[in-house]
Amino acid sequence: MAMKMDRRSFLKTSAAVAAAVSMTGLLGGCSDGDTGTDLGGFTVAVGEWSAVPYDQGIGTGKSWYADFAVTVRVHNLDNSNGFSFPAKSVFVLKINGQKVALQGGDLLSNITLVMKKGERRTGILTFRLDESQKNLYQAMDAQTADIKLTVGVDPTETYTGVYEGYTFKKDSKLA
Repeated sequence: MAMKMDRRSFLKTSAAVAAAVSMTGLLGGCSDGDTGTDLGGFTVAVGEWSAVPYDQGIGTGKSWYADFAVTVRVHNLDNSNGFSFPAKSVFVLKINGQKVALQGGDLLSNITLVMKKGERRTGILTFRLDESQKNLYQAMDAQTADIKLTVGVDPTETYTGVYEGYTFKKDSKLA
């Protein structure tokens, strides 16, 4: 997979990935066991990731940045209550130990994860690397970066980015 693409291609690919992941769940007859570990009333399953750089060009007044997108599926296990969490405390991305800012995504409303009772949703979370983190993108491009996504509040679950297939592998134990 080429690590460089334009914004339109990125958005089309992200939408296709989200649709494919949700259709896989529908066709596979999702059970509670395949959506992730119970993280205190909800589960999260982490899927594919991608990173796309944007160079705004010299003289535009805008600097370089890259968007790191990850597909996630969330299931609220409570059939009587919804919930609302500040997503920045639930989803934490670190590349080579450096935290990357959560930018948004179609699962979020004002950077907040809001779920209705019993709801299951699949979507994209976007993290933004700024110009000071360009070296992290370059390490990902060279496939040498250590990518960790921590999900949950207490307990938490950590996933490690895998370059083959651009997916995540769940680390074995809850923290």
